Amino acid sequence: MKVLVVDDSDVLRKITVFNLKKLGMEVEEAVDGVDGLEKMRSWHPDVVILDIMMPRMDGFTVLKEMKKDETIKDIPVIVLTAKGGQDDEQIALSLGAKKVMTKPFSPTQLVEEVKSLVNVR
Repeated sequence: MKVLVVDDSDVLRKITVFNLKKLGMEVEEAVDGVDGLEKMRSWHPDVVILDIMMPRMDGFTVLKEMKKDETIKDIPVIVLTAKGGQDDEQIALSLGAKKVMTKPFSPTQLVEEVKSLVNVR
């Protein structure tokens, strides 16, 4: 299974990538929304883990751009949001995200969400 982690936090990406690779998943990283969209189009991941607050292009814009592109619009997305953005969850879900998780989150919980999205047990 291929998972793309789109987050500007090096630490968060490393932790997430480590936990997913430990389960034998293929993982790619992107440092912002622009990079993330390019990797989605070229690599076609099975799941995208997407941060909201990023430079160059935020997660909401990425979700909007994904909807416009036939080749990537059906990739399931788990959105990560910092505490305090009460509306973030509603906005992300309305833009097509399958799941919203608030930072800080348990890496184990994130891995479980990824597995449930693609029906891996």
